[in-house]
Amino acid sequence: MTVHRPLRHLVPVVCLALAGCVGDESPPADMDSTAPTEPPEPQMDDGTYLYQLGLMRGHLLVGSALFETGEQAAAGTHSKHPTDELYAPMETEFAARGTAGFAAELEAHAQAVAEGDEGAVADRYAELVASIGENENVVRVSSELAANVIVRLLREAGREYAIGIVDGKPANAHEYQDAFGFTQVASMWTQKAAADSPTDKPVFDAIARNIEGLADMWPSLMPPAEVPHTAARLYGAAAEIEILALDLGR
Repeated sequence: MTVHRPLRHLVPVVCLALAGCVGDESPPADMDSTAPTEPPEPQMDDGTYLYQLGLMRGHLLVGSALFETGEQAAAGTHSKHPTDELYAPMETEFAARGTAGFAAELEAHAQAVAEGDEGAVADRYAELVASIGENENVVRVSSELAANVIVRLLREAGREYAIGIVDGKPANAHEYQDAFGFTQVASMWTQKAAADSPTDKPVFDAIARNIEGLADMWPSLMPPAEVPHTAARLYGAAAEIEILALDLGR
């Protein structure tokens, strides 16, 4: 990501004929200042920072899956969502944590999806996911923090699913798909946490089984005419995972 710094304008000294010219006059000292710029203070705690990145991952994951099934228009909407609604507030967080962000990768991926180039989409998606991972890796993730992110992603999936499916019928395909993406990212976090902490692996294995049990809530990426599931299952799973997480570190 290119960080735009304030331009330093050179202001010429204009000699007015009636007033005369002043020679060898030095510019104000602050114009030549080379003091380093202090990084901004983060506005998000680490859990919120990782959760926000998880939301971006979810949009991009489901967009990639939709593109692979030939749903290019829907994929394009999801690929642009992180830039349109989620990325801007994160720029301060990236700067505060000394990371570069991934604005260029987001743009390149969205462009590839818009052009419909399968090879380019796959390559740009891989690059984008790798860059998101680099921005996540600046945070030291404990088992408790990982569980917190998982629970928050599932709760957001519940909110999206409640908008996407109403009275057993699809009301908003985009939100239904978002719920799928966020649940998949929660599952990824579970696998990573289990690998990172052998001591807590049994707890994360139980959390993984809990999330796997939700798979039938998405019979397909494009919702069918009837979907006999409710967001309550996602909220319930999040609550159960909070209880399971009480055993972390024991």
